[in-house]
Amino acid sequence: MIFSSVIFDFNGTLYWDTHLHNAAWDTFLANHEISLTDQEKGRIIHGRNNQDIFRSILGDQLTMSEIERYIDEKEAIYRSLCISENLRMAPGAESLLEFLAEKGIKFTIATASGKENVDFYFEYLDLGKWFDYSSVVFNDGSVRSKPHPEIFIRAMEKLNAIPLETLIFEDTFNGVKAALAAGPGKVILVNSDPANFFVSGLEVIRSFDEVDRRLFI
Repeated sequence: MIFSSVIFDFNGTLYWDTHLHNAAWDTFLANHEISLTDQEKGRIIHGRNNQDIFRSILGDQLTMSEIERYIDEKEAIYRSLCISENLRMAPGAESLLEFLAEKGIKFTIATASGKENVDFYFEYLDLGKWFDYSSVVFNDGSVRSKPHPEIFIRAMEKLNAIPLETLIFEDTFNGVKAALAAGPGKVILVNSDPANFFVSGLEVIRSFDEVDRRLFI
């Protein structure tokens, strides 16, 4: 099958920052005297949007203003870690994006990150070289958390993509479930963090240089 559209999850897929999100969560949880096991973090945090995460951790009684305050606190910790580590794009990502652009393949990002982080990524990583900001789907408070497929369905709509001609890259269990439920032609699992890796039966890559370019010719 030949693909005319590509959707990338961002965190842990195009940007291998899982360890920094984990570190930021550890700092946030310690500051609020909350303890979670690694298993609980995997179930509650990875691949979900912040509103659902904070309600899972701190209770459904949270108001939106309280959630927004907690989001600002945690994400400020995370962004400072990105800058201090000078973390760049995933291995082979820039080369693949340049190839897709040259071939006229449509592509965008579908991420559980909020606007504050998407704005940071566009500035810090100069994402505007490859991505149209208006086509990016992010957590604006109206998108249901993965494993619901809504975020990928919206991304396909933004691209006017044909689902069976769409390839999705993901890295988490919830993300893969969401991607598959959106009905694309193919999902590729990005093994960016061995601690997060799971057996899926999907094609697995450790670098975007491994992506077969013949999928787009």
